[in-house]
Amino acid sequence: MVNQVIEKKYYKVDSKETLKLLFQHIQDSDTLAYDTETTSLNPRKGKIIGFSVSGDVGIGFYLPTMVWNTETEQVEELTIEGTGCHSIAKKLISMLVGKKLIMHNASFDARYTQNFYGVDLLPSLWVDTALLVHTVKEEGAFGYGSPFGLKPIAIMIQEEIGLDVKEAANQEQIELKASIKENGGVTTRVNFEMYKADIDILSKYAAADTDLTLRICNHFLKVLKEEGLEKFFFEEEVMPLYREVTIPMEIEGLALDIPLIEKTREDVIKDQERYKSSVMTELIKLSKVKEWVMDTALKNFPPSPKGKWASTLVELYGLPLPKTARGYSLKNSNVLALEEHPVREYLLTGELDHLEEEVIIRVSMKLWKDSNDGELINIQSKKQMAEIAFDYLKEKPLSKTAKGQAQFDDDAIQALSAKYEWCKNLRLYNKLLKIKSTYIDRFYEAAEDGRFYPYFKQNGTVSGRYGSDLQQLPKPKEEGEADPIIVHYTNTIRAFFISDPGTVFVDDDYESLEPHIFASISNDKALQEIFNKGHDFYSTVAIRTENLNNQKDKYPDGVSADKKAPNFLKKLDAPKRNTAKGYSLGIAYGMSAYALAMSIGVSKEEGKRLHQGYLEGFPGVANWIKESRAKFKSSGTIQNQVGRVRHLDKGKAVYDIFGESIMDWRTRKELEREYGKDQVLQWYRDYKNALNNVLNFQIQSLAASVVNRAALAINRKLKEVGIKGIVVAQIHDQLVIKVVEEQAEEAAKVIQHIMETTTQLPGVTLKAPPEIGLNLRDAH
Repeated sequence: MVNQVIEKKYYKVDSKETLKLLFQHIQDSDTLAYDTETTSLNPRKGKIIGFSVSGDVGIGFYLPTMVWNTETEQVEELTIEGTGCHSIAKKLISMLVGKKLIMHNASFDARYTQNFYGVDLLPSLWVDTALLVHTVKEEGAFGYGSPFGLKPIAIMIQEEIGLDVKEAANQEQIELKASIKENGGVTTRVNFEMYKADIDILSKYAAADTDLTLRICNHFLKVLKEEGLEKFFFEEEVMPLYREVTIPMEIEGLALDIPLIEKTREDVIKDQERYKSSVMTELIKLSKVKEWVMDTALKNFPPSPKGKWASTLVELYGLPLPKTARGYSLKNSNVLALEEHPVREYLLTGELDHLEEEVIIRVSMKLWKDSNDGELINIQSKKQMAEIAFDYLKEKPLSKTAKGQAQFDDDAIQALSAKYEWCKNLRLYNKLLKIKSTYIDRFYEAAEDGRFYPYFKQNGTVSGRYGSDLQQLPKPKEEGEADPIIVHYTNTIRAFFISDPGTVFVDDDYESLEPHIFASISNDKALQEIFNKGHDFYSTVAIRTENLNNQKDKYPDGVSADKKAPNFLKKLDAPKRNTAKGYSLGIAYGMSAYALAMSIGVSKEEGKRLHQGYLEGFPGVANWIKESRAKFKSSGTIQNQVGRVRHLDKGKAVYDIFGESIMDWRTRKELEREYGKDQVLQWYRDYKNALNNVLNFQIQSLAASVVNRAALAINRKLKEVGIKGIVVAQIHDQLVIKVVEEQAEEAAKVIQHIMETTTQLPGVTLKAPPEIGLNLRDAH
């Protein structure tokens, strides 16, 4: 049902009268939506060109502080009756301190306001609407663009808030883009120069945004209350974490060891060239590869008495023909003037009999090499490498592309590495390329005065785990775990991040956090015993799943998960333990017997046996899976131990219509006749995903909350006990806390206690031993 449409009153504040209205509006409003318009997406370098507020639905004020001057091509400060708008803005924004502020992506606006005007609005932040929506609708506004963008969210609920947002937003975008372009601005997705728009258009746009923010907040606060999530959002996790941990982390950033990064860049380039050269050398040794090069060169550059091929032939012999911008002039008169020569005869007749085969191949190969970045083989071309590996070397492909072409991917390279030295080196070369672009270049190019400012999105995942560019940091590796050169660079990357002078990092990472959580929430005593006794997780899973202690013919003295025992499984049968890694958590995440078989490369029968053995070996898990799925089928939701909710509306809708029958392939075949294959497949996927999400959400979201709440408690406790320190990063299950050096040992004890006790997990005890160091490598 559409709510009553409320008349919109949007004001551009550019006179004494409108300034008085804005002043009165702020003074009279306890709760206000707030937004800034800026020259850049970088809050440390850009300028605020105006701000907007809305304290009542339908009302919005925009105070422009700067305007784009098309003649000087600069933004210039505005005035109101002789007073600069920046000083006016600072006074008005200062009035917002102590109010209940609503913002959409508050980290951006709060940091900008602090940097540009020196006004700290963070303590006054009441609601971030992107996080509010994420808490009650964790997948956001799918189908409308960015799932947690302001406009997509507003469009999603436009009937409820009494606006035709979609039409208005489209019209706004058209007007705004036209205005920006008219003033010489750019409107690309990467660079949207909003500050170049005409001030009247920008004012309406900005005022509308805060009005929308307020409407969205009002709507979803009701949903929050209905779902009983107010305490979780306002007191226990979401907003306290955002104000006290997330935004401070984004403000703080991390210092970079720039000389180390520069040296590492030089080293990795040299190593890339070394491995590339090795790959090329080994490939060209193979007769079949030489054959591919010649065939490919001739196919792409066949002999011709005209054009590039002919010009290259002439150049090869140094024949005295006149040159043009495109090559040699091959007019008959010019060619006839040449002395008798095989090339002369070929150019006149086009008959290849005049040329030796070696010459033909040489010309075509030169042209091919010139067109292929100066290489006979582009080892980064999957097409070229697939032709070499599968068509010429006659290796069997492991998979095919959607178009049915043999696929030369990482799996193929890994498989062929055991047979070919060139493939082994190609695998390392590819890894070095990825390390350079993903980590070394990215951090170096993003550095600002020797500092990297990561983002931490609390709504980056449905589970509540951060979405962050630091989550991509490679995990530290020990020698022997991987190729030495990859271990070297992987660990060096973490050394890029250094503590500031006079400080150190206390780096604390939970030990096996998700397995601990799994053991706790499944209430399986055998799983809990693993951690309470300090046993090996994967060994225990293998022993109980495969009932190894009853296999006396293979293990006469039995096997143990005790790492100190002489019959520790890892010592007796490491491959058996490694196999358990493939399904130890997978089944908890909803892995079927068939998927298990595929993931570890065994038969369907063996997959079924292991799946059944796992559930029989850990009966608490089987019961937890059954109960969790029953809750979903009843309510369409699942809630974790601390209250975060996962809504599985699509899966519930399918279940309500078809029940479990949608999982039966015969039923699906019948439905396909009526509804079509694509629709039935979508229903099946929606339901299957829901059955899996019911399980993995409980584990992953609780893991997120454990780390999040520990980070919040650490910042509060350090302040309370007088230790100068702050959480500066969260990476997976790891917290990095920067503290002054002389308080590091004391801080480490406080941090460990908080991480191990803030969230209690029934049946298990969390472990988080801290490390202290000057960089993220040595402190981990």
